[in-house]
Amino acid sequence: MKKILATLICILGLIGIAQAQQNYLITQNSVGNVRLGMTVAQARKALKGFNLRRVSDGDGVALIQVRKNGKDVIHLFAGEEDPDAKINEKAKIEFIEVFDANYKTADGISPEMLVKNAEKILGKVERVFTSEIEGREFVVFRKKPKGLSFRADVNRETGEYMDAGIYRNGEREGVRCVPTAYVLSIQIND
Repeated sequence: MKKILATLICILGLIGIAQAQQNYLITQNSVGNVRLGMTVAQARKALKGFNLRRVSDGDGVALIQVRKNGKDVIHLFAGEEDPDAKINEKAKIEFIEVFDANYKTADGISPEMLVKNAEKILGKVERVFTSEIEGREFVVFRKKPKGLSFRADVNRETGEYMDAGIYRNGEREGVRCVPTAYVLSIQIND
């Protein structure tokens, strides 16, 4: 009887671990329990224990910042235009950006992962480029997971490299990254 009880406890524990791991999965239309198309109210329920608040990016886009324990975890865009307006709980999520390294794709890609390690899974960098307005860097791998985009960055505090990408003559596009380039975030959109 004790062995059966111990076995059942182990099985329930493994099921709990598996469910917890699913909560950190990044797919082409979801991050953890939040998915594209759900309302902000539904996302708020799915993100129990997280703090949601209005923020804006450099373009003035109205975003919803999702934080836990003082850490920036996810940004949501729900089609709202006014970055000073209260969050519309009925708005539908159109874009998700995850910054937390606990979240991973099924093949193991996560924020904070070095680009050179991501290449081992997704193939060599096909393109690295800097966006025009905000100067954000993005990296495209040979194997392009549907619905996912990868922002890249580099630790500028070391002073070793100022950009994640290697660009010639002031260009904004290249095909290689510096050795310390990492995946800053993973973006999910239609």
